[in-house]
Amino acid sequence: MKKTVLTIMLLAVLVLSLAGCGKAPAAENKTPAAEAQSAAESLFPAEDAAPAGEAEAAAPSGRQDGERFEATIMLEGMEETVAYEHVRNDSVGFELDYEYEDLERRSDLESESFISRWDDANDPWNYLEIRSDTGNANLVADALAATLRGIYDSVSYEDSTLERAGSCIMISASGAKDNLAPAGSLQTVYVIPAGSGCLVATAHCTWESAEGFGRRFSYMMDTLTVIGQ
Repeated sequence: MKKTVLTIMLLAVLVLSLAGCGKAPAAENKTPAAEAQSAAESLFPAEDAAPAGEAEAAAPSGRQDGERFEATIMLEGMEETVAYEHVRNDSVGFELDYEYEDLERRSDLESESFISRWDDANDPWNYLEIRSDTGNANLVADALAATLRGIYDSVSYEDSTLERAGSCIMISASGAKDNLAPAGSLQTVYVIPAGSGCLVATAHCTWESAEGFGRRFSYMMDTLTVIGQ
Protein backbone atom coordinates (compact mmCIF):
# COMPACT_ATOMS: atom_id res chain seq x y z
CA MET A 1 0.00 0.00 0.00
CA LYS A 2 2.80 2.41 0.92
CA LYS A 3 4.56 1.61 -2.35
CA THR A 4 1.38 2.45 -4.30
CA VAL A 5 0.99 5.82 -2.55
CA LEU A 6 4.67 6.66 -3.10
CA THR A 7 4.38 5.75 -6.78
CA ILE A 8 1.33 8.02 -7.21
CA MET A 9 3.13 10.96 -5.51
CA LEU A 10 6.17 10.54 -7.76
CA LEU A 11 3.95 10.51 -10.85
CA ALA A 12 2.21 13.72 -9.69
CA VAL A 13 5.54 15.50 -9.18
CA LEU A 14 6.67 14.40 -12.66
CA VAL A 15 3.47 15.71 -14.29
CA LEU A 16 3.81 19.09 -12.58
CA SER A 17 7.43 19.36 -13.67
CA LEU A 18 6.57 18.62 -17.29
CA ALA A 19 3.73 21.18 -17.23
CA GLY A 20 6.06 23.83 -15.86
CA CYS A 21 8.59 23.22 -18.63
CA GLY A 22 5.95 23.95 -21.27
CA LYS A 23 5.29 27.48 -19.95
CA ALA A 24 8.29 29.78 -20.48
CA PRO A 25 8.03 33.42 -19.25
CA ALA A 26 6.74 35.84 -21.92
CA ALA A 27 10.04 37.73 -22.03
CA GLU A 28 11.92 34.54 -22.86
CA ASN A 29 9.73 34.01 -25.94
CA LYS A 30 10.77 37.36 -27.52
CA THR A 31 12.94 37.28 -30.60
CA PRO A 32 16.10 39.47 -30.65
CA ALA A 33 14.33 41.91 -33.02
CA ALA A 34 11.35 42.21 -30.66
CA GLU A 35 13.66 42.82 -27.69
CA ALA A 36 15.49 45.59 -29.61
CA GLN A 37 12.19 47.25 -30.56
CA SER A 38 11.03 47.12 -26.95
CA ALA A 39 14.25 48.77 -25.78
CA ALA A 40 13.96 51.51 -28.41
CA GLU A 41 10.37 52.23 -27.40
CA SER A 42 11.43 52.65 -23.78
CA LEU A 43 14.12 55.18 -24.79
CA PHE A 44 12.04 57.06 -27.40
CA PRO A 45 8.35 56.97 -26.36
CA ALA A 46 5.78 57.48 -29.09
CA GLU A 47 4.63 60.78 -27.58
CA ASP A 48 8.10 62.27 -28.15
CA ALA A 49 8.06 61.57 -31.88
CA ALA A 50 7.80 64.56 -34.25
CA PRO A 51 4.31 65.10 -35.72
CA ALA A 52 3.83 63.84 -39.25
CA GLY A 53 5.18 66.28 -41.80
CA GLU A 54 7.18 68.37 -39.30
CA ALA A 55 10.55 66.96 -40.29
CA GLU A 56 9.74 67.45 -43.95
CA ALA A 57 8.70 71.07 -43.40
CA ALA A 58 11.88 71.86 -41.45
CA ALA A 59 14.18 70.33 -44.05
CA PRO A 60 15.95 72.66 -46.51
CA SER A 61 14.69 72.71 -50.10
CA GLY A 62 17.90 71.15 -51.40
CA ARG A 63 17.43 72.97 -54.72
CA GLN A 64 20.46 73.85 -56.82
CA ASP A 65 21.22 77.30 -58.23
CA GLY A 66 19.31 77.64 -61.51
CA GLU A 67 16.86 74.81 -60.78
CA ARG A 68 13.37 75.57 -62.09
CA PHE A 69 9.97 74.51 -60.71
CA GLU A 70 6.36 75.68 -60.38
CA ALA A 71 4.54 77.10 -57.35
CA THR A 72 1.18 78.71 -56.57
CA ILE A 73 0.69 82.21 -55.17
CA MET A 74 -2.38 84.38 -54.52
CA LEU A 75 -2.84 87.55 -56.59
CA GLU A 76 -5.98 89.68 -56.43
CA GLY A 77 -7.77 86.92 -54.52
CA MET A 78 -7.06 84.23 -57.12
CA GLU A 79 -4.51 81.43 -57.29
CA GLU A 80 -1.83 81.84 -59.93
CA THR A 81 0.73 79.25 -60.97
CA VAL A 82 4.16 80.81 -61.36
CA ALA A 83 7.43 79.51 -62.80
CA TYR A 84 10.24 79.89 -60.28
CA GLU A 85 14.00 79.55 -60.58
CA HIS A 86 16.11 78.91 -57.49
CA VAL A 87 18.97 81.31 -56.73
CA ARG A 88 21.93 80.58 -54.49
CA ASN A 89 24.58 83.28 -54.09
CA ASP A 90 27.24 82.24 -51.58
CA SER A 91 29.22 85.48 -51.81
CA VAL A 92 26.19 87.61 -50.86
CA GLY A 93 24.94 84.86 -48.54
CA PHE A 94 21.35 83.93 -49.42
CA GLU A 95 19.01 81.64 -51.34
CA LEU A 96 15.73 82.72 -52.94
CA ASP A 97 13.19 81.81 -55.65
CA TYR A 98 12.27 84.28 -58.40
CA GLU A 99 9.83 84.32 -61.32
CA TYR A 100 12.11 83.89 -64.31
CA GLU A 101 9.33 84.44 -66.86
CA ASP A 102 8.61 87.97 -65.55
CA LEU A 103 12.00 88.97 -64.17
CA GLU A 104 15.55 89.03 -65.52
CA ARG A 105 18.28 87.97 -63.11
CA ARG A 106 21.52 89.96 -62.96
CA SER A 107 24.24 88.66 -60.64
CA ASP A 108 27.61 89.79 -59.35
CA LEU A 109 29.77 89.12 -56.30
CA GLU A 110 28.16 91.89 -54.25
CA SER A 111 24.48 91.73 -55.20
CA GLU A 112 21.63 90.06 -57.07
CA SER A 113 19.03 92.01 -59.02
CA PHE A 114 15.70 90.82 -60.45
CA ILE A 115 14.40 93.29 -63.04
CA SER A 116 11.05 93.45 -64.82
CA ARG A 117 11.38 92.15 -68.37
CA TRP A 118 9.05 94.97 -69.48
CA ASP A 119 11.38 97.71 -68.14
CA ASP A 120 14.57 99.20 -69.49
CA ALA A 121 17.12 97.04 -67.67
CA ASN A 122 19.49 100.01 -67.42
CA ASP A 123 16.84 102.28 -65.88
CA PRO A 124 14.14 100.00 -64.41
CA TRP A 125 11.06 100.99 -62.39
CA ASN A 126 10.19 97.53 -61.08
CA TYR A 127 13.01 95.49 -59.59
CA LEU A 128 14.30 93.79 -56.43
CA GLU A 129 17.95 94.19 -55.42
CA ILE A 130 19.66 92.20 -52.65
CA ARG A 131 23.10 93.02 -51.30
CA SER A 132 25.14 92.30 -48.19
CA ASP A 133 26.33 94.87 -45.65
CA THR A 134 28.92 94.46 -42.91
CA GLY A 135 27.12 96.88 -40.58
CA ASN A 136 24.79 96.12 -37.68
CA ALA A 137 21.23 95.63 -38.96
CA ASN A 138 19.71 98.29 -36.69
CA LEU A 139 22.32 100.90 -37.58
CA VAL A 140 22.03 100.14 -41.29
CA ALA A 141 18.22 100.41 -41.09
CA ASP A 142 18.51 103.79 -39.29
CA ALA A 143 20.82 105.14 -41.99
CA LEU A 144 18.61 103.89 -44.82
CA ALA A 145 15.47 105.35 -43.24
CA ALA A 146 17.21 108.72 -42.88
CA THR A 147 18.22 108.66 -46.55
CA LEU A 148 14.71 107.73 -47.69
CA ARG A 149 13.18 110.57 -45.64
CA GLY A 150 15.13 112.96 -47.82
CA ILE A 151 13.61 111.42 -50.96
CA TYR A 152 10.06 110.46 -49.94
CA ASP A 153 7.37 112.29 -47.98
CA SER A 154 6.22 109.18 -46.10
CA VAL A 155 8.64 106.69 -44.53
CA SER A 156 7.52 104.02 -42.04
CA TYR A 157 9.87 101.78 -40.06
CA GLU A 158 8.82 98.59 -38.25
CA ASP A 159 9.97 95.20 -37.02
CA SER A 160 8.75 92.40 -39.26
CA THR A 161 9.23 88.68 -39.93
CA LEU A 162 10.01 86.86 -43.15
CA GLU A 163 8.77 83.31 -43.52
CA ARG A 164 12.21 81.68 -43.89
CA ALA A 165 14.71 84.38 -42.94
CA GLY A 166 12.99 85.26 -39.66
CA SER A 167 13.15 88.65 -37.95
CA CYS A 168 13.96 91.73 -40.01
CA ILE A 169 13.36 95.47 -40.15
CA MET A 170 11.00 96.67 -42.89
CA ILE A 171 11.06 100.26 -44.19
CA SER A 172 8.30 101.46 -46.53
CA ALA A 173 8.63 104.70 -48.50
CA SER A 174 6.13 106.52 -50.72
CA GLY A 175 5.30 110.01 -51.97
CA ALA A 176 8.44 110.73 -53.98
CA LYS A 177 9.69 114.30 -53.70
CA ASP A 178 10.17 116.28 -56.91
CA ASN A 179 13.10 115.15 -59.08
CA LEU A 180 14.49 112.89 -56.33
CA ALA A 181 12.69 109.68 -57.37
CA PRO A 182 10.40 108.65 -60.24
CA ALA A 183 6.87 109.98 -59.82
CA GLY A 184 4.56 107.44 -58.20
CA SER A 185 7.43 105.21 -57.13
CA LEU A 186 7.44 103.08 -53.97
CA GLN A 187 10.23 101.37 -52.06
CA THR A 188 10.13 98.58 -49.50
CA VAL A 189 13.45 97.80 -47.82
CA TYR A 190 14.10 94.66 -45.76
CA VAL A 191 17.15 94.71 -43.46
CA ILE A 192 17.86 91.13 -42.34
CA PRO A 193 20.47 90.21 -39.69
CA ALA A 194 23.03 87.84 -41.23
CA GLY A 195 26.05 86.76 -39.22
CA SER A 196 27.98 89.82 -38.02
CA GLY A 197 26.31 92.02 -40.67
CA CYS A 198 23.05 92.02 -42.59
CA LEU A 199 21.34 91.61 -45.95
CA VAL A 200 19.57 94.59 -47.51
CA ALA A 201 16.79 93.77 -49.97
CA THR A 202 15.10 96.72 -51.70
CA ALA A 203 11.95 96.28 -53.76
CA HIS A 204 11.17 99.10 -56.21
CA CYS A 205 7.78 99.42 -57.91
CA THR A 206 5.09 102.00 -58.71
CA TRP A 207 1.56 102.64 -57.46
CA GLU A 208 0.23 101.11 -60.68
CA SER A 209 2.30 97.94 -60.36
CA ALA A 210 2.07 97.51 -56.57
CA GLU A 211 -0.57 94.77 -56.78
CA GLY A 212 1.47 92.96 -59.43
CA PHE A 213 5.21 93.40 -58.94
CA GLY A 214 4.91 94.61 -55.35
CA ARG A 215 3.07 91.44 -54.32
CA ARG A 216 5.40 89.24 -56.36
CA PHE A 217 8.45 90.76 -54.65
CA SER A 218 6.80 90.14 -51.29
CA TYR A 219 6.29 86.46 -52.13
CA MET A 220 9.91 86.23 -53.30
CA MET A 221 11.15 87.66 -50.01
CA ASP A 222 9.26 84.99 -48.10
CA THR A 223 11.37 82.39 -49.95
CA LEU A 224 14.66 84.03 -48.90
CA THR A 225 16.97 82.01 -46.64
CA VAL A 226 20.18 83.36 -45.13
CA ILE A 227 22.99 80.90 -45.91
CA GLY A 228 24.69 79.54 -42.81
CA GLN A 229 22.15 80.95 -40.38
